[in-house]
Amino acid sequence: MGWVAMTLPDATRSDRIYPLLQNLDLENLAFATLQGTGETLNIEEMNEDELRRLVLVNLARLSVKGEWNGLLTASTSSVGNMLAVAPPSASFDYDLSGQSQGSQASNVTFTEDTLYMMPFTVPAQISASDIKFGIPSGTFNGTFYVAIYACDSSTNLPAVKVDSASASISSTGDKSISFASGATLAANTLYYASISWARTSGSCTYAGGYYEYGRSGLPISAASAISTNSGGCLTYAAAGTPPTPLTTGSIGVLVGAGPKIRMDV
Repeated sequence: MGWVAMTLPDATRSDRIYPLLQNLDLENLAFATLQGTGETLNIEEMNEDELRRLVLVNLARLSVKGEWNGLLTASTSSVGNMLAVAPPSASFDYDLSGQSQGSQASNVTFTEDTLYMMPFTVPAQISASDIKFGIPSGTFNGTFYVAIYACDSSTNLPAVKVDSASASISSTGDKSISFASGATLAANTLYYASISWARTSGSCTYAGGYYEYGRSGLPISAASAISTNSGGCLTYAAAGTPPTPLTTGSIGVLVGAGPKIRMDV
């Protein structure tokens, strides 16, 4: 007797997934809508057909929209969770500058009216209390700004400001600027921390990181030679208080050493 393929039995009528979503097309179906439709389903055998439909609709949505919200960001085991390690105690900070190879630039010209933006993630929901950076040299006076930006999910570039703070500084050394009420950040979500300053007088430098191989994944000018140093951080020209939202086409890339930035929570 030969092998006989057994077909699946006919599925039951959809009482939830299709009736609730029937007036939407895949292009305009948001993950939040799909999530709300399926989150009340109990995980049991009688709901197997509806659970299959939920997965099918989401895969169809992803194939049309080309984005993976829900598969990469809803779980604490996502790729983003591997990109940061939580400080084991209050005596530690998040190091947002990461680690790359090459030469270290400890004194980099800190151009005024320019946001230097460093991408980062955190493995758990936190409230950021302050941003730390270094000013190793200079004779100057001015207002220094820190900010955190949420990214545009379609480009992963900084877009909308989560919070910002400022302080008047006229001396060198390690600096810390605190947020008024703490910036709430979600787990496994890409953000950007920025530092900038508005010059009253003089000039200064920032403490830079290792730069010859830069940060993995940052863009670089297509016209540059392959031997060119990699990007160290993103930049954005803006005077005074960090603006929101940022204009994507105005975002630049600093080739070389980006600033060393830390965050306290």
